[in-house]
Amino acid sequence: MVVHYEDRPQTAYTLVAGKPKMKKADPLGRTGCKVGLAPVGKGPVKGGPLPLLAACQNMTMAEFAEQLPNIGPSYIHNPVIDASGMEGAWDFTLSFSPVPPNLLNPGGAGGEGERKSGGGGAPGPPPGGAVEASEPTTAVSLFDAIERQLGMKLEMHKRNLPVLVIDHIEEKPDN
Repeated sequence: MVVHYEDRPQTAYTLVAGKPKMKKADPLGRTGCKVGLAPVGKGPVKGGPLPLLAACQNMTMAEFAEQLPNIGPSYIHNPVIDASGMEGAWDFTLSFSPVPPNLLNPGGAGGEGERKSGGGGAPGPPPGGAVEASEPTTAVSLFDAIERQLGMKLEMHKRNLPVLVIDHIEEKPDN
């Protein structure tokens, strides 16, 4: 088999800084994110599934961007690239619905639309802002949590990313 890598246009998220709301990390602390269910009564979901809580310690934004598909697999199906320009490591916590709100209430009032910045079909906030918290099926999406709780944004863009290209495969390998 003969293969090579080449850059090809791919849809990817870009993590950008808005007005960051995180605290600098202790460089001696452990690095990583722990994801689990939020304690009952805590979190952004009313009338929906229990929210997930992602507690991240001593994470650079590049590490966080790399981990986002693992933190929110029902939201993030494309690579995430750090373009925040934020140096150093940070401590922060995210609380969000494990199920995208558009799946909780498809097509109805309060459901979220498609994220439209740059193409792609990942769920995101509706045009004109977020859904009001007083609606009974309101859930905070991962996208809204990143924006509201961290002061960051995920934007969809086309980027040149390396992909594995198969040039040739032998039917029977040579012995």
